[in-house]
This record gives sequence, C-alpha cells and structure tokens, in this order.
Amino acid sequence: MMDKKIDIIITANSPGEVATWLIPAVRAIAERMPAAEITVFTPPCTFASGREGAVAAALPQIKRIFSAGQLLSFAVFGRQLPDFQPGEQGLVLFLGGDLVYAILLARRLGYPAYAYTNGRAQWAGSFSGFLLPDEQARMKALRSGAPPDKLLVVGDLMLDAVESHWEADEFSQALGLDGEQPVIALFPGSRAPEFRHMLPMFLRSAEIISRDLQTVQFVLSVSPFVTEDLLKDVLADPNPLMEGSGGEIIEQSFTADNSGSGGGSSAAQAGSRVSRRAGGSSRGRIWQLKTQGGLSLPAVQGWQHDLMRLAALAVTIPGSNTAEMAAVGLPMVVVTPLNKPELIPLEGIPGLIGGIPLVGRYLKRKAVLAAAKRVKFAALPNMKAQEQIVPELMGILRPEDLAIAVGNLIRNPDKLRAMSSRLKQVMGADGAARRIAEALAAALEA
Repeated sequence: MMDKKIDIIITANSPGEVATWLIPAVRAIAERMPAAEITVFTPPCTFASGREGAVAAALPQIKRIFSAGQLLSFAVFGRQLPDFQPGEQGLVLFLGGDLVYAILLARRLGYPAYAYTNGRAQWAGSFSGFLLPDEQARMKALRSGAPPDKLLVVGDLMLDAVESHWEADEFSQALGLDGEQPVIALFPGSRAPEFRHMLPMFLRSAEIISRDLQTVQFVLSVSPFVTEDLLKDVLADPNPLMEGSGGEIIEQSFTADNSGSGGGSSAAQAGSRVSRRAGGSSRGRIWQLKTQGGLSLPAVQGWQHDLMRLAALAVTIPGSNTAEMAAVGLPMVVVTPLNKPELIPLEGIPGLIGGIPLVGRYLKRKAVLAAAKRVKFAALPNMKAQEQIVPELMGILRPEDLAIAVGNLIRNPDKLRAMSSRLKQVMGADGAARRIAEALAAALEA
C-alpha cells in the first residue's frame, strides 16, 4: 500500500511549530513514505509570525501549502483549492494551531486524524490517536479524558529539529570570531512585535557586558521568520520603551542558498563545504553589525543550531528554542519582560481581545499580567523538569538586569558545565520524528 499515492495533510502555524515540529516530521514522513503527497495548512493562530508558509515552502518534501483563509474556505465551505485533489487514502496530522481545524479537515476529507500534542486531548472522539512527547504529557491527556488506547509516547520532536551544517572552527571563522574567547548568543524572538522590543534591549545588554567583560564575544541570531528589512528597521529606529540600543548593518559577509552557492570573501569556500555536508539544504546569511554604543558583532540567520553548539551561553525569550538549546546542552538566561505585556501572545480568546477597538489593548494587558502570576516556569526545560535549571527573568526589566544575570553566569564556568549536563539529561534522546512516521505508516497499512 505504501507504493500507492497517499495524502498526508498537516496543520501547523507558528514559528515554533514550523521550525521544531513540522520540519523534522515532514522529513521523516517523506523518507518512510516516499509516495506520500504532503500538504500543509497554516490555520489561524495568534502566535503566527506571518512567514510560516514561506519558511515551510523551502522544504522540498512539501507538495503544497495553503493559508488560513484557504483552510477555512475548503474545510468549512467545501470550496476547491488549486492543485489539490486528495485521493481516497490519507490522514490528517495536527502539528499545531487549534485542534478543531484538524478535525474540520479530517471530516471534509473523510480521513482519520492524528495529533502530536503536549498533552492536549480535547475532542478525543474525533481523533484516531494522540502522539505525545513524554509520560508527563500522557498523564495530562489521561486526566483530560482521552482513552489510553489512543495515546502513544513517541518522544520530543524538538530534539529532532536540531541539525548542524558547519564544523565549529569553520563557523567561528565565518563569523569572524576569536576561537579562544567564549561566545554569548542573543535570540530576540521570531515574531515582529517581540523582535522590535527585544533586539534593542539585548543589544544594549551586550554593550554593558562587553564593557565589563572584554573577553566575551556576542553573536545575534536572526530567526528565519524575521526579514532583513525588519532587522534594518529595528536597528535604525529602536523602541525607547526597553531602554535599548540600535545600530546598523555594516557588511553582509556571507550568504548560502539551497544550491550550495556561497558569497563573501572570508567564508565562501567554507560555505561551499557547508552546503555539501547539508545535502544541498543549507541556507543562511551572516551580517556584521555595529551598535549605537560601538559594539561590533556578527548576526547569523539560518544556522541557529550551529550557533547553539558554538556558544557558551545564550540570552533568549521563552519558546521552542529553549528546548533546542537544552538538547545541545547550551546554558541560557530566559527573559520575559512585562514592560509592554499586551504584545505577548496568548492562546484562545485572551489572545484575540487585543484587537478589540479602544479597550482591546487594556484588556490584553490585564490578561497577560494575570497569566504571568500563574506561571511557575517559562523555559521549556524548566517546565519539563519542574525545577529551575536555567535562570528566568520576568517582570519590568532593564538591559542592566540582563547584564547582571549573564555576567554572573559567564564568570562561573563550573556552573555552566553543570547546567549543560543537566539540560541534556532532562531533554532525553531524539528519534520522535521517525517514530511518528512509523506510527502513521502503520495506521495507513492497517
């Protein structure tokens, strides 16, 4: 049956879901079921950046991608979509968004539906199975009323998302770094609103740290969901609310695309080797930046996992990248500023009220502050372990607050080593994508 054409319909829509769930799952499904046609729908989502479809389109295993509007048009009203004629055999796989959209698609297509979740198991009667990262998620699904025979623990997909394209010394050279000095990596987020506010704060913190610790180096990670135009705009006009720093791009030193072409004087040959090792899938850019305070640092897009392996410490906001960092054992400081809480996305109705005219921003602000009081941990490894492995900063924050926390850690290499070891221990082993592909293939064969 696996030689016949089958349709795998996937829902996913947010930077974390696309980067850490969709990408590894799609690759594993295509390898296990080469005849499958993979179609991705990006449902409505308050966490979306708007660039999920563009990022997913870079995956050659995906046959077609449809937007939120097209999903509703097809699933609710039955309107035909271009180049989409699903056959009799197939299934729907939920990899994010809201479970209801996967149900609507499954009913419209007459396919069974499966969901990969962190324990969410609403509408259990509409799903043929739930694929879960760990025993903690299985217990959560059981408490919500899901039948035990529909639950399968497959492992954490985020671990399979981590991939490297560079040798460490070549990557360090391409970034223009001193291989003898520790690297602090800055991860200011994937969505435009958070990136606008976090980047200036992170850059100002880096200026403060570099003034006190002249033996450290900084690298900025620019998410694949952030455009170069947005990067330039934020550097040129930093929001004063976060007391941050701006700057400018002084050079684009290196680019590599899927064809394996490289550019830039110092890194072209290394980039060619990178692309060959990645099987033609390496795509990224490196810029050189200079901040308003005179700090020079490289910025990299597309090779965030290589940066995670190279760095001694990261500064990041909460999200799926905290799990990826934990998987490679990268210590981190996780920052949740509440200086402008209405910009923080929330699930469900609370996440939508911000758009209400006149009162929306006030109501969203109150909702976020109320939710923050209930948060025990924001970093995924801390949540997984139910202990504070990595430090978290939450509240009204200034760049100096970040600088103090980072400085205290980077001065304590023994603590960094212990944190790295504990992070790897908590996250466990990879292989979830392969197990998901095997489970789906078995379901179709049955």
